[in-house]
Amino acid sequence: MPDYLITWIHLAAAITLIGGLLFSQFVLTPVARKTPADSKAREIVRLSGRRFRTIAWVSLIILILTGAYQMLNESGAARIETTWGVVLMLKLLLFVIAFGLLLIHDFIIDPYAMPSKDASPASVSPAVSARADTLQKAVIAMTLAVLLVASYLSRI
Repeated sequence: MPDYLITWIHLAAAITLIGGLLFSQFVLTPVARKTPADSKAREIVRLSGRRFRTIAWVSLIILILTGAYQMLNESGAARIETTWGVVLMLKLLLFVIAFGLLLIHDFIIDPYAMPSKDASPASVSPAVSARADTLQKAVIAMTLAVLLVASYLSRI
């Protein structure tokens, strides 16, 4: 597969992940906050969050695979002794932090989980919602930092 196609797939996955996170944080979450707790809108937000979670993890897997391919294809440029290698390691560190935060958000806190049978379908505890919101903001900050470092990396 040509290198430019791998790069394009890598960028498309990054755009999908970051764009979806931004949409969720700045469009869906404010809508959910402004609607009553028993509203159908909250259920739609929950279902869209579950749907995006699948898309986000597919994007992350694509980012890992295409990033690993590109890094292995760089030959000696990725060595830690070079400036390029040091900046790449910073990018990878930021990515690992974002990945870990997303793991915690999606699989430990899980704000999009099905509510218990005795709870209303649209209810989520305020504490869980606040933690999930904070984690999602941290993931967005980390992914944007990865983009910043990647743009610097392309200039070296």
